[in-house]
Amino acid sequence: MNINFELYRVFYVVANCNSITEASKKLSISQPAVTKTIKNLENQLNGNLFFRSKKGISLTEEGKNFYNYIRPAVEQIYEAENQFSNITKLDIGEIKIGTSNTILKYFLMDYLKKYSLSFPNINISIEESYTPNLINMVKNGAIDIAIIYAGDDDKKLEGLKVYNFKKLHYCLIGNEKYKKYSTHKIEFKDIENEKLILNTINPIQTNFVFSDKNQYRAYINLASHSLVYEFVKEGFGIGIAIKEFIQDNLEKKELYEIKLKDEFQPVNLIMITNKNNFPNYATSELIHLIENQK
Repeated sequence: MNINFELYRVFYVVANCNSITEASKKLSISQPAVTKTIKNLENQLNGNLFFRSKKGISLTEEGKNFYNYIRPAVEQIYEAENQFSNITKLDIGEIKIGTSNTILKYFLMDYLKKYSLSFPNINISIEESYTPNLINMVKNGAIDIAIIYAGDDDKKLEGLKVYNFKKLHYCLIGNEKYKKYSTHKIEFKDIENEKLILNTINPIQTNFVFSDKNQYRAYINLASHSLVYEFVKEGFGIGIAIKEFIQDNLEKKELYEIKLKDEFQPVNLIMITNKNNFPNYATSELIHLIENQK
């Protein structure tokens, strides 16, 4: 038996109203159309659903039993429609983002502020982890998107959709003690005995400057670029920083760029999503926001 859902919907409303007239108003269709629909359903079921009298209508015993089965199904469909409507209007939802502390602070935070103002009912979950972990989490669906650093030909990104945001440039930095190196370019050998502070969870930064890894040894290994900046300010040594993220510090003379003749190769700031999973509405809106304002 293949009965149109619209017949069930009309039956559900009529049964709740116990009145063709009231059901007609709720359904925004004519009374004859309601009557015809109920008759059509009864014919397909081969039975009577309602008693009809001068006082109105009421469910037969068979109709009551049928209603008890139909009611939860119709109400679930209504609930599903409401939920879908809320999701598409972004009245409810969640977005799971993976990134690093530094990218969150210096790049993503401003976008999240705008996003949260536009869609205050969307829950935002942020996972901070290493780049390889974040790539795997996107691939297995644990997070919706990740914003990470990557080289030009990163094989780990195969199977992912990549959004390129901008090129970032690493530079060597020091505090006021190293101000003299900020006015002209020098060789790395001129400062190779200085204590070096590195974010060692992201080796991409050192591969482009030091052809021989034995050429340097980190004095302090830290888990984020932000910590590197702070340790350099405090005079622990020199560090490698992302120039775009420390412009304010350079302008305020809190940090100084140590200019090298051998410059760092730029690195890409990208966003990745799973090619096989279509982004939900909440995720799509954040992607559009960043893409339109980057």
